[in-house]
Amino acid sequence: MSAYASDNPAALHPGKRPPLGSLALQLTGAAALVALADFLLYDRAVGLSLALFLLALAAASACLNRVRAGSIRRMGAFLLLGAGLLPILEDVGPLSILIALTATAVFARMLSDARALSWQEHLRAALGLPLSGPFKLLGDLVRAQCASLRGRKGEGIIGLALGWTIPLGLCGVFAALFVSANPLLERWLNRLDPLVMLEQLLSWRAMFWAAILCLIWPLVRMRSLRRKRRAAAGSGAPLGPQELLGDRTVRRSLILFNGLFAIQTAMDIAYLWGGAALPAGMSHAAYAHRGAYPLIVTALLAAAFVIMAVRPDGAAARDRLVRPLVLAWVGQNVMLVMSALLRLDLYVAAYSLTSLRLAAFVWMLLVAIGLVLILVQILTRRSVGWLVSANALALALTLYGYSFVDTAVVIANYNIRHSFQMRGVGQSLDAEYLFRLGPGVIPAIDRYAPRIAAAGHVSPHSSWASASTWATFRRERMAAKHHRIHADWRAWSFRGWRLSRYLANTAEAPFKANPAAPAGNS
Repeated sequence: MSAYASDNPAALHPGKRPPLGSLALQLTGAAALVALADFLLYDRAVGLSLALFLLALAAASACLNRVRAGSIRRMGAFLLLGAGLLPILEDVGPLSILIALTATAVFARMLSDARALSWQEHLRAALGLPLSGPFKLLGDLVRAQCASLRGRKGEGIIGLALGWTIPLGLCGVFAALFVSANPLLERWLNRLDPLVMLEQLLSWRAMFWAAILCLIWPLVRMRSLRRKRRAAAGSGAPLGPQELLGDRTVRRSLILFNGLFAIQTAMDIAYLWGGAALPAGMSHAAYAHRGAYPLIVTALLAAAFVIMAVRPDGAAARDRLVRPLVLAWVGQNVMLVMSALLRLDLYVAAYSLTSLRLAAFVWMLLVAIGLVLILVQILTRRSVGWLVSANALALALTLYGYSFVDTAVVIANYNIRHSFQMRGVGQSLDAEYLFRLGPGVIPAIDRYAPRIAAAGHVSPHSSWASASTWATFRRERMAAKHHRIHADWRAWSFRGWRLSRYLANTAEAPFKANPAAPAGNS
């Protein structure tokens, strides 16, 4: 028996999991390996550095896990590791890298398993490592958090760290969304320089760190294949996201979220709704035209968190402080969605309406309805099932009503009425986009084209008069296509029938005879 086994009682029982107290040491070792990978590999030409990193990874795996292999298999493992690293010392290529990575994984597996494995088992385990890392890391952290919530000894540091990691991590996500939606916050953070830190956290380097951590974690915290099968056979209910949300974690999160959202809400009330003076060099248009979509993503993430927090057996049922915090936060999210709607309205007024922007309006209204239903659910203490059913009903009714709306006509009417050609200010009419919407826009173009010509407003980018011949051609071609399609009774629809009747009564484009504006108006 090895000295390590004699000093560690858990090693005498191979069927038992290593004490979770060692997770802190393994996380520390993984962090050190990530730092070493950054020094040796990130943005560097790979050569000897990869061999050194894999050698360090193999050493860390041997030191941080129980060595169950006998002396002969240990010797074989070290020989295999040395032979696997030789190809990348000769030359670094896809094949030599594959051999070195496989040898390192098999080395760690040979040392950690008490029995000799077949080469097929070694190969399967090695091939599964790249994909299993994120799930194993998350599973180990969830188990440590659950054990901390049950009050087990030896895990206080891990539990405390995770208890603050989740609130601070989610708070960082919301902060990043707010910064992307709020140019004023971005300007303030530029002065304080935390934005530089945030950019570093979301940089390629940070993604490299995360990828390395996920790749090395299965070797840093090894589990024998036999114990994995036992654990799978005897496991209880699967761990879900709610296992991470203990009462203290939810309370801390809500306090941080309410404070962060209050900053954004106060700024929107002052600058977006109240019209307060902005700092020099920033217009209200610049403040309003940015961030409608990030704010909706923020509201959706908030709604998901609230649903988990206010479940019948959740923190809201046990902690008096959680319910008022949730109500205040949902109220702020409703205000956030209203601000997003106003931002989108101002954006459309400046840059015209499209089918995606029209759908975004409907989607934002659905999000607002969902948040209001969450408030109703909390106040009336209804079940999550009721909330899901109510939202499903709202979605079904909205989609059903939306199916009767001729979006092409809505977009065409809005864009023409608010165009530069009609009002002398604003965005120039994008006639090409209107014609791409289909034949349904013909009545709107016929209705407004003579008024555009009579107004005599000339776009700074193109002249309606010079484009009238092209517009007439496009209109007649669309009308001919519509007649060709609907000549077959199988293609009949009420909307198509209405357009056919209109075209039958309006055989010629109203602006064909007089495409240009009168000379006196130009």
